[in-house]
Amino acid sequence: MAGATRQNQSSVELFAIYEVSKILSSSLDLQQTLREVLRLLSYHLQMQRGRICLLTDDSTLKLIAGLGMSQEEMERGQYRAGEGIVGRIVKTGMPAVVPNLADEPLFLNRTGGRTDLAEVIISLVGVPIKAAGECIGVLTIDRISDDGYAGNFDSDVRLLTMVSNLIGQTVRLHRTVAEERRFMMREKFRLQKEVSKVDYQVDNVVCSSKRMQEVLAQVHRVAPFRSTVLIRGESGTGKELIARAIHMLSSRKEQPFIRINCAALPESLLESELFGHERGAFTGANRDHKGRFELATGGTLFLDEIGDISPSFQAKLLRVLQEQEFERVGGTRTIKTDVRIITATNVNLEEAVAQGKFRADLYYRINVVTIFLPPLRERSDDIPLLAGHFVQKFNRENGLNVALHDDALDILKKCPWPGNVRELENCIERAATLCRDGVIWDLDLSCQMNLCYSSTLWHHRTVTPTAGASMPGQPGIPASQGMPGLPQAAPARAGCSTGGVPGCSASSGGSCAAAPVGGLPAAVPFMAQPAQPAPTAGRYLPPPSPASEGPISADALNDAAVGELLGMRIGNGGPDEPEFTTPRDRLLWAMERTGWVQAKAGRLLGLTTRQVSYALRKYNIEIKRF
Repeated sequence: MAGATRQNQSSVELFAIYEVSKILSSSLDLQQTLREVLRLLSYHLQMQRGRICLLTDDSTLKLIAGLGMSQEEMERGQYRAGEGIVGRIVKTGMPAVVPNLADEPLFLNRTGGRTDLAEVIISLVGVPIKAAGECIGVLTIDRISDDGYAGNFDSDVRLLTMVSNLIGQTVRLHRTVAEERRFMMREKFRLQKEVSKVDYQVDNVVCSSKRMQEVLAQVHRVAPFRSTVLIRGESGTGKELIARAIHMLSSRKEQPFIRINCAALPESLLESELFGHERGAFTGANRDHKGRFELATGGTLFLDEIGDISPSFQAKLLRVLQEQEFERVGGTRTIKTDVRIITATNVNLEEAVAQGKFRADLYYRINVVTIFLPPLRERSDDIPLLAGHFVQKFNRENGLNVALHDDALDILKKCPWPGNVRELENCIERAATLCRDGVIWDLDLSCQMNLCYSSTLWHHRTVTPTAGASMPGQPGIPASQGMPGLPQAAPARAGCSTGGVPGCSASSGGSCAAAPVGGLPAAVPFMAQPAQPAPTAGRYLPPPSPASEGPISADALNDAAVGELLGMRIGNGGPDEPEFTTPRDRLLWAMERTGWVQAKAGRLLGLTTRQVSYALRKYNIEIKRF
């Protein structure tokens, strides 16, 4: 009878080992797997309150899985090596059997879950969890009885040792997989950083900023293919250079690169230039003429300013882009062509499509791969490189050795550059031409000589006037039609005569174009200066432009006229201008706002410099010197 009982017990243990091995290989969730193992031991072998503790990186034993324990008890289950029964098992690497926990001084009841020690006899069996000969944790179970456990502790130790060996191999495997995954993630991150550091180079494109490196990376990716490319960006950002770079990096680099500015030609001439014409097609067509599509066969055709072509010509262009075939003007023969199309525009095509100015089908045809060129103000890191490049170019062309001083470079980096790279090149060439000692100083820049109107252009692009509104004496100024995301005008800064134009050199002690009044630029170029309305009473004369400014008569500068000029807008200024009670207060406000520069105060007040000087003398205002 006893032999049958032992055989039955062995069968149960063997079945339990088999089920444990299946559970440990069924999931990658280690905690859930270990809880299932403890649940199986409790169900088949009547082992209550199982616990599994594993060593962490800081050599602390942490309770990972428990059966019949609350979350709070699990969180309290932490031990150091040698502490309590669990700590002693890890330290010695030997199993431990405690017949009655109530009589064991090493039992700490760290989890606080054993409050029934006085009611029942609780025995504990614990075995170390080992992997590769190293103890990495502890597996313990409880036996509960009224008169003491009558079973065989040796059998329990043997069974739990086999289970702990399986658990040890599983934990080791999980940790190996986790470490390899962490290594792969670190390696992936490192490779991504290395790839992001790749310095893409394109001939004649000078840049180092992250934004332009992304653009050049796009150029390298799209160049080998035949896909149509749409290059978008503000005027002067270098769209043609990017188009030529795509051609030179493609397999068509040995074939022609033909460009045409669609906005520079009327529709009739544009059609002849692109498609060609037959002899006698129109007056003056005395011979056959090949169009750009024919000349670019096998190569690349760059259509610049494609957003400015007429709707009727858009339909003619659409067929060529779709079918790669056309007829010459005045001809009937269909000509096949093999051309890669690259287009460019600074127009908001989405808005043009919505307004019916640009065909939607043509938009979808050319908008296959889009490359956005950031404006220069958004990649200021490139300004020193570009400035140095343009200085070297000027020196090569003129046989000189002009240098750029750091003070001038600091001002260049602060400018908004509405004309982008083209404007920077012109600014460098102008300063290099006018500098006297072979060094471009800050005072050689146009903005430092009060000759730069970039701030005016900036405000014209960022300030959106009322629809249909126009300034007196000149056509309406439309809202900016540039690319999406164009920055808005910045708020005025104290001491800055330009009202906070981004990058204005006046903020650093220099001078630039005049300040905005009421949200609109006050420094309108003199040829576009609006005429001031005449007062109802008095003899007001509008201020002459510098080109026509000559001797001003006494009548034009008498006390009554100056008073009218200064007082005509009292109480009716812009949002940045306070209300004044006397013309003298308004004159003082303008002088203080412009740093006591009479020319700037004149532009702010709508007066000439000589009228401001006369008014200062009239009101006995002492000019402050800095």
